[in-house]
Amino acid sequence: MSSQIRAPKKQPPEPPCLISLIPEEIVVEIVARVPRCYYPTLSQVSKRFRSLVASPELYTRRSSLGFTEQCLYVAISKDQTSDIHWFTLCRKPNGGETLSGDHRLVHIPSLPPMPLHGSYVGLGPNIFVMGGFCDWKITSSVSLIDCRTHAAQSLANMPKAVAISVTELIDRKIYIIGGSDTLSPLKSPSRSIMVFDTDAETWSLKSRPDWEQGKRWFSSVAIGGKIYMRTCYNSFVYDPNEGVCDKDVALHSKEWSSACVIEDVLYYYDVLKNCLRAYDPKQSSWGVVRGFEGVLPQACKWSKTASFNGGKLVLFLQKTEKPEIWCAEIAVERRAGGEIWGKVEWCNVVLGGNFHVMECVTVVL
Repeated sequence: MSSQIRAPKKQPPEPPCLISLIPEEIVVEIVARVPRCYYPTLSQVSKRFRSLVASPELYTRRSSLGFTEQCLYVAISKDQTSDIHWFTLCRKPNGGETLSGDHRLVHIPSLPPMPLHGSYVGLGPNIFVMGGFCDWKITSSVSLIDCRTHAAQSLANMPKAVAISVTELIDRKIYIIGGSDTLSPLKSPSRSIMVFDTDAETWSLKSRPDWEQGKRWFSSVAIGGKIYMRTCYNSFVYDPNEGVCDKDVALHSKEWSSACVIEDVLYYYDVLKNCLRAYDPKQSSWGVVRGFEGVLPQACKWSKTASFNGGKLVLFLQKTEKPEIWCAEIAVERRAGGEIWGKVEWCNVVLGGNFHVMECVTVVL
């Protein structure tokens, strides 16, 4: 007795996805108006969306519509001796509604490792990476990272290979002052001031006044067209237009480092006193930001700040007893009487492991 085998019924073809029927220009118009915090989710919808959220055309349209946002890119080293790897701060949608959130530092695997202790400067949607230690050799290489596509390209080399320099952006020109031209990161023997014109992509050299020759620079910020910088022994204010550099005794009364600037006020987090300090150069005075005492993690061994979204700053901290990086977003405001108050909008662990934040760069996308 033979058994009959029935042929399987043919399944009807799946109807085309409705999204695929929408013209490309309409999709671009829609996605350009969507906040970037939703782009990771959109990229998982289809290959089409994954390609779209990384396309220059989308960001060009966002710019023309006025929907650009500040985004934070973070240069991280495993142990402060390895190459730099880039991460971006992925902020959870509506994450500001609760103090703790699900914000994370997300690795960007498409970008190659970058030199350690180089100069990292954000301008528009791009990051300039200049000099630094590469395979324990000081390099003069310059790379331009397009944060819209996460692609890097080489630019003209620096006139001199240096690392651990004072680096600030003023009037679309990048100033690189001093730095180490030896394998010792503790010295800054370079006598040069190199200036990179970001529009013409050309270098020029300036003579460096003999201030703190051979001393390592710990931190710098740009305020009002001037560069504020600190060594172990002094703090200085350099006016690149006038070529004048003066000591600032009041600024140096605190051991400030890893600072940022909001509305011409310098901010840094004092890990020894567990407080956020503010320096107003117009009044030559320091103050402590009030309003969130006891909210942030205690007993931290280092901090790093970056200005973000107008009157806010992002603060990275690493606790002494546990290898993990915390991050907080803090809104600051000056109240009547001149006191500066802050509000912690969210604070949580953003990366586990013995990593170190070397630099934070804000770009516009």
